[in-house]
Amino acid sequence: MAMARQTTPERFRRGAAERHPPEETPDPPPVGVRANPTFGPEYWPLGLAAAVPALLAALLLIFCAGGLPVLPALPAGPVLIVLLALLGAGALAAHRLGYPAWSHPGIALIPTLALLLPAATLRGQLIAHVNGDSDPMAILPVAIAWLLILAATITIVIVAVTLGRYAPSFSGLAILPAPLILAWLFVLPAPFAERQALAALGSALALAALATFAAWVAPARQRPLVPLLALAAQFGLFWLRRFGWPNFSGLVRPIAALDIALYVVLVALVLTAPVLAAWMRRAGWPAVRRLLG
Repeated sequence: MAMARQTTPERFRRGAAERHPPEETPDPPPVGVRANPTFGPEYWPLGLAAAVPALLAALLLIFCAGGLPVLPALPAGPVLIVLLALLGAGALAAHRLGYPAWSHPGIALIPTLALLLPAATLRGQLIAHVNGDSDPMAILPVAIAWLLILAATITIVIVAVTLGRYAPSFSGLAILPAPLILAWLFVLPAPFAERQALAALGSALALAALATFAAWVAPARQRPLVPLLALAAQFGLFWLRRFGWPNFSGLVRPIAALDIALYVVLVALVLTAPVLAAWMRRAGWPAVRRLLG
């Protein structure tokens, strides 16, 4: 006698699972965190808030350069300290509210202002004094200033990629102020006066603020292209103002070549930062947490 086929619910569900395996779903964002990696008019207020750190830094640098005749020039050192304190407090408040993508530009701007900005200004002033000199001892301070720029750049990239795991598509924006600032070192003529440098660096941060807002209201697929458009707009500004390539001579030329190489690497990192941040979110950050215990 033929045996009846067993059709228990468990057997039926097992067979259905074998015929139709479940689709893989992406890992959810960290618990308790709202990354808000979207776009649209309803996110314009958040885009404005994300652009405030760079815009505030730009305005204060322009004030320090005496860019507004109605106001006296402000001392750059104390203003920078106050600005860093405000950025730290704002980033902490944004994280407490659960908007890491909102605080991302502000946190990455802290090493930019605290490390890269002073090192870049020092490098420009030193090169203006030793350009054309063939004495290796005269070039040594310039080489040290370049190493400080390199250390600041590495710190900025680490901060941007680590925080970028919350919303990887915004990571290129966090690195963007670095190449914008370095580009001005190529075109500012001697003697690289402090007010002239502060006004130039302030304009670079203003462009970074505009790019940050544009990225928040842009579709996610086009968002990584916004920093590249900002870099192209900066060179368009240089062309309109007829900035020429400075005349480097002597042992300064290798330093200028290192500047160009660092700029090219930064542009590549702006492009690849979303990919690096996505890797940090899936594999890098869990490995770091296991390493730290």
